[in-house]
Amino acid sequence: MEIPTDPFGLARRASVVGPYTTDKVLRGKVASKELHRLWPGAMADFAAVAELDDVEKHRLTVVAAAKAGDPSRIFSHVSAAAMHRVPLLWPDLTRVHVTSPKVGKLSARVVRHQCEVDPEDVEVIDGVTVTSIERTACDVARLGNSRQALVVLDAALRKKADAERMQAILESCRRFKGVEMLRRMLPHASALSESVGESLSRAVMLEFSDLPVPQQQVRIVDDRGEFIARVDFLLANKVIGEFDGMVKYNGTFDEKPAWQIIVDEKIREDKLRAQGYTVVRWTWQDLRDEARFHATLIKALRTAGEA
Repeated sequence: MEIPTDPFGLARRASVVGPYTTDKVLRGKVASKELHRLWPGAMADFAAVAELDDVEKHRLTVVAAAKAGDPSRIFSHVSAAAMHRVPLLWPDLTRVHVTSPKVGKLSARVVRHQCEVDPEDVEVIDGVTVTSIERTACDVARLGNSRQALVVLDAALRKKADAERMQAILESCRRFKGVEMLRRMLPHASALSESVGESLSRAVMLEFSDLPVPQQQVRIVDDRGEFIARVDFLLANKVIGEFDGMVKYNGTFDEKPAWQIIVDEKIREDKLRAQGYTVVRWTWQDLRDEARFHATLIKALRTAGEA
């Protein structure tokens, strides 16, 4: 007999043992990798789970966990971010995070944060009670480093989070752990960052006082006022910076063959340089070596006569 699942693809022991199967059969299916146990009493198809990325797997785990334990729990921090599908930088997804008035503690599966959450900052997604996107971004930012903080704050704003509410949350958590990180990075948050890579690029730039604050998503036109490009970053009105995290020069991208992408990019850059701009491109690998990334930008600024 086929084991039924809920709308999320979860087979819940409480629902299936007896009418459809036995504990012994379920244990056998887990051992043979037919089922993947996401949470005690909740399993999903092993192959389907294997196809999920880490964040989506964590999201499904949160959905599974929501049916177990204290119903007053509010899922928060990276777990709420996964439910909101807010992009994160290097998240630790080994445990599910919840917030409740009870004493905070750490277990093998759960991190419980002790705090009262304003009802305004609570919502339900796919049947799971979670902190709002504003509260979630602030919580993740507080407990991360500056790069992780800017990535989640940018991403929240990009998903239409209320900036004023985020500021109010900051003021309400003055004594919380990590609040200084949130206080430092929230003023830099911008919905103009279109990806994790762009947010990370900007976070690294902000670490160097000798780099100008970059303008984002700048529209560049030629001498006749005709549009050339919208660029990721513009520094000192002279240096254009482009993050190349999405473009893959093998296969296709946006239904274009790789060779066409390369040709189009060259034509675009030639037009930008013809207008007197210096163009710098970088990738994820470049951002891993911040000293070299910094040196590349300084060199470009000097070439443009701005450093």
